[in-house]
Amino acid sequence: MPQQPELWIGLVEVRPLDRAAYEAAGAFTYIVTWACNATEFRKKAGTIIATLDLYVTGIEGEEPLTQWTEKRTPSEEIEDMIQRAEFNPNAIVWGTFHQYRFDQG
Repeated sequence: MPQQPELWIGLVEVRPLDRAAYEAAGAFTYIVTWACNATEFRKKAGTIIATLDLYVTGIEGEEPLTQWTEKRTPSEEIEDMIQRAEFNPNAIVWGTFHQYRFDQG
């Protein structure tokens, strides 16, 4: 029996295809979307990030939202993201891009 989709959340690190256009080396953002597993979450994150002329370099802590909220209290921004995605099974919602200017070396 196929698994039912549920809301997932993860912290996604992105890099710009054109660093000059973004004036940053990269950024981190949370993404909330419907998925059945981590693989589907990662695919959807990559799909939406590509539309912004960015690419995913890493994803941390991707898990069902119910598990994520058992361990932490969502910020106001994440609460808003959840509300925007909750009744839209096609939603892929991202939060603030926390940019960093330089690569760690």
